[in-house]
Amino acid sequence: EEAKDEARDEAKEEPKDGPVKAEGIKEEKEEEEKEEQEEPCPVVELSAEEKALWFKKKAATDLTNWVLSQQFTRFSIPTGEEGFDEVRYSWQGKEKCDEYFKAWVLKQKVLCRIEELQPGEWFKTKWTEWQKVLADWHQRQADFKDPIKEMARRQAEEDAKARAEEEKKAKEAGAAEGTPSEGEKKEGEDGEKKELAEETPSEEATKPEPKKGDEGADDIFTVENVCDTGNGEPLFSKFTFEDWALLSLRLEMYLLVHAYKKDVGDSERVGIHESHLAFYYNKYYRKPFNVKYYGVDTNTELVNMVKDAVTVSQQNGVLVTTLSDEVNLDMFIRLTEDGRRDRQRRIDAGDESAKLKINKP
Repeated sequence: EEAKDEARDEAKEEPKDGPVKAEGIKEEKEEEEKEEQEEPCPVVELSAEEKALWFKKKAATDLTNWVLSQQFTRFSIPTGEEGFDEVRYSWQGKEKCDEYFKAWVLKQKVLCRIEELQPGEWFKTKWTEWQKVLADWHQRQADFKDPIKEMARRQAEEDAKARAEEEKKAKEAGAAEGTPSEGEKKEGEDGEKKELAEETPSEEATKPEPKKGDEGADDIFTVENVCDTGNGEPLFSKFTFEDWALLSLRLEMYLLVHAYKKDVGDSERVGIHESHLAFYYNKYYRKPFNVKYYGVDTNTELVNMVKDAVTVSQQNGVLVTTLSDEVNLDMFIRLTEDGRRDRQRRIDAGDESAKLKINKP
């Protein structure tokens, strides 16, 4: 009986706490709802670039780059001539749509590679000519540095000077013999005047002659023969393997720029995009292309090493050159020698960044 009484007492007490707990839970839920309502809604802010977009960019493209490069030139906007009853432009008008599509096609002509492109006749002719000329220049430098041939060259110069002196003395001796006639006297007087003039050197004659190998002796771009700047010395006599590497790089980049334009036959394909440089280099020269060989990390850095011949356009990222397709090949020797002298002056002045880091084969 006592147990039954206790159970009844507990049952009577439970309803007293029940409503209190329920009210507390209800108040907590109301406070949470109030806090949620008070939090401001996030405001979406778009950049100017995002506002200019009309199409959402997807993580994965509809077409692979290869398929796109093969087919995009066949794309077009539907027209009434194709049999459509009506063509609606929901977002922008026809003119804006045509303008956007044309700009897109031009962009793809820069960014998409031409997988089937093959080197043309102009490139093959120039490349064959270059290989012959380059081999001849290497041989001329080797001949100039050959000690035996150098001695023979100096001996020939001394013999030529000796013959000139003998001829001069013979003329002087012949003029001194016999009694001169009136005509001869006049010539003699003129000769004396000439000798007096020679004894009094002019201002130009007193200037020291430039020494052999003097960096400022001749203007690089006015030397008639790059294989002989005087005394048989070629303009490229001081080239090291780095200079020869940069010489070849200048020519190769130059040929790529002109050959690509000639071979594609499309004025809207303005040039090779720097990101495709390795692809086209391998296609034309049939050899691997590695910027690390030249001590740089990117294609742009590589092209900057020969910016006097080829540069990367800031406008669209394609390779461009100011040299015409008819420039003489010795121009590349001149550009390389000019670069070598400038680099040497910077190194002599303490500029460590001027040193090349080309890997020696």
